[in-house]
Amino acid sequence: MIRLAPALMAGLLLGCFDPVHTDDVDALGPEAAGVPEGPLHRPGQPCTVCHGGDGPGSPTFDLAGTVFELKDQRLPAFGANVLLIDSLGSTQAVGTNEAGNFWIPESELLLGFPIWASVQFDGVTIEMKTPINRARSCGECHADPPAPSAVGHVYARNPTP
Repeated sequence: MIRLAPALMAGLLLGCFDPVHTDDVDALGPEAAGVPEGPLHRPGQPCTVCHGGDGPGSPTFDLAGTVFELKDQRLPAFGANVLLIDSLGSTQAVGTNEAGNFWIPESELLLGFPIWASVQFDGVTIEMKTPINRARSCGECHADPPAPSAVGHVYARNPTP
């Protein structure tokens, strides 16, 4: 019986290992130099890869993302307001921090999917054209650079022509 305990423990630990999730976390790469882990780190990356319940980030987020000022630049839109509305007309708003990051902690999302989003910043409102159906991290679809599977990052104002 004593010999079974290490084998049982190893089996339980390996059974919890998710190689796809581990690959997704590894694909994010290292932290940016000089930016400690915390609310200002990893702007523009898919937040819920780490903060989606499977770790390694804590706390867990129900919804999270980053807003940049302009479409073709990575200047954060500090103080932007992200307004969310669901199909029943309920709304919830969240502001961005100095890195342009925003998040709604686990169990604090008051809306049901689908959710429509808009960004209000510096007197300008930009509405997302399609609803959020399942993705809990803006960075899942709004990755850089724009490509057939990614529309580019979320931005708060249209570039001047």
